[in-house]
Amino acid sequence: MQGKSFYIFFVCIFSLFFSSVTFAQTVPASVGGLDLSLSSSNPVPGQTITVTVRSYVEDIRGSTVVWIVEGKERRRGLGADTVEVTAPALGKKVAVGVVVIAPSGKQLAESITIGSGSVDLILESDGYVPPLFLGKISPVFENNVKIVAIPHLANSAGVEYDPKTLIYEWQRNDRAISDQSGYGKNSVIVEGGIVPRPYTISVTARTRDNSAATTGYISVSPQAASLLLYIDDPLYGPLFNKSASSNINLGRQRESSILAVPYGFNKPVEGAGNLSYLWTVNGSLREDLAKNQSIVLRAPEEEGRSSIELQIKHNLNILQEAATSFTASFSKPDERSLISF
Repeated sequence: MQGKSFYIFFVCIFSLFFSSVTFAQTVPASVGGLDLSLSSSNPVPGQTITVTVRSYVEDIRGSTVVWIVEGKERRRGLGADTVEVTAPALGKKVAVGVVVIAPSGKQLAESITIGSGSVDLILESDGYVPPLFLGKISPVFENNVKIVAIPHLANSAGVEYDPKTLIYEWQRNDRAISDQSGYGKNSVIVEGGIVPRPYTISVTARTRDNSAATTGYISVSPQAASLLLYIDDPLYGPLFNKSASSNINLGRQRESSILAVPYGFNKPVEGAGNLSYLWTVNGSLREDLAKNQSIVLRAPEEEGRSSIELQIKHNLNILQEAATSFTASFSKPDERSLISF
């Protein structure tokens, strides 16, 4: 009879807890002298979650702990303070309850609902890349960064919510970005600072009625800008398939143009913008090339070589600079060698 009264008590408490609104992020009840925590605060569908119970009024290790998952007993034992459950599909909920029976016979009950959800975060830097560039570069010091959130939350029928209908709360290092948070604001622009420190951007996407929510995080680690050189072919244009080597040999093609590409710098698509190109040929600074993104090499009549250096600096963003150098080798006019990469 005592066992029967225990289950009647538990079912009443269990029903009371699960009648409230629940989150895809997990929302624990906070009554009964027990605390429930999860190994992940943002479960994704199919993820194995460990639920842990703690108490500040009773000794869990000396108590009998009974775990109920979806109305069925999952685990029972002395000091059994954890249970593993599988996060449900989008839009579904898993009800987990626990009853702690102390040696004195006192019973404490608590419950939690576990949903699932996720959010994909896409990072875009405004640093320069050449036209038709298919890759993706890391943010550079003092770049502005745009982050777009693509949340995955669903209603009870399993239909995902339209991202435009959700409310977004953005944070940078746990500090709210209030002016870019709100209804339908699924993107944020973070301005680059002069202090080159990594930072974390987080976003919580939730429904208007707070019935579901999920949180995502992304770490942003700005890097130094880079500089690569390419052969600018007179017929095919810049050969972006492979960067030029540190030794460029001019053979029968007695003239060649070398294009400098400043990856990640804050510059317009066309023109130098606020960049200064400091070309140095055999130790002499060529001030006449200060705005030139390329340099033309012409072979003399005799053999020889020239040492060429380039330093690019941004006139406003002082952390954006890069340098490189190469050697141009000149052969006799009658040789048939081609440019080597």
